[in-house]
Amino acid sequence: MEPTHNGSGSVTACDVLAFGSVRAAAAELAGLRTRPGPAPAQPLPSGFLKHADDQTVVAIAAVFQAVAAGGLASLRFTEWGVLAAPRFFGRVTLAQALQRFAAEGAWGVTPHLIPHRSLHSISGTISQALRIHGPNFGVGGGPGGPLEVLRAAWAMLHGDKLPGVWVVMTGWDPEPIPDGSGLLPGDAQCVGLALALTMGRPGWRGARLHLVPAEQTCGAAGSLVSLSTPDLLNLESLFTALTAADVRSAAVVWQLPDGGRLELERAEPSKGLAGPHAWLANGRVGVGSSGTGAENPL
Repeated sequence: MEPTHNGSGSVTACDVLAFGSVRAAAAELAGLRTRPGPAPAQPLPSGFLKHADDQTVVAIAAVFQAVAAGGLASLRFTEWGVLAAPRFFGRVTLAQALQRFAAEGAWGVTPHLIPHRSLHSISGTISQALRIHGPNFGVGGGPGGPLEVLRAAWAMLHGDKLPGVWVVMTGWDPEPIPDGSGLLPGDAQCVGLALALTMGRPGWRGARLHLVPAEQTCGAAGSLVSLSTPDLLNLESLFTALTAADVRSAAVVWQLPDGGRLELERAEPSKGLAGPHAWLANGRVGVGSSGTGAENPL
């Protein structure tokens, strides 16, 4: 991945055109499955998400929310890429399928299991919904997915020169354990976060992500203000950094395991237009450090 310089002086930067977030309890997923939101192009077929995993449902809903919130409905995503980082994707369904397989054999397992519960299922479904012909694939699958998927997005934008990439992160909070009848606990919520990213450009007035290599992390400028201190970079901390109303004009910083850092320059809500067109301003917010190899609760 070649370094990319822009008007902000960033080494490698991606502009956040828009983002959307969905948090749904198990009981709410049925309604979201049939009505995930207004489709950017033609309406989705009524059974489009009938066999989809719950994490796919919230992913589609988050993407549609991002399109609506960012005013991207008229934008053609044909050549874009799609990257999805689910956490423990299809875990509950697979556990139930293995029990049925042990009791009934192959006839007890639905043929929809593989196409709708594989790592690449979310990205493939999004590409169909948005009529995208660019590359799409799943990344990670575990607690380290957010960092892995963002690094993959950088490579596709700065290396492959795609016009844009949809980055979607999903997971359960907390990780659900079904009861004997297969019902999920009432406190479990399925969470999805969708980011529409493009290569960093001079003059961009919205939120911006920077991936700073280890050799360029010394001597960071600006003051650090604590927003929160999660142990790992995860979709919840990223969502908090994007939407925190009590922190104005800030850049959220996650320290990475290799010594580098991920920065999110947050828009100044009192300047410019609302949403992704607000003015950028200086400042920094320390959010914590990122790590790998341990489960990452939302």
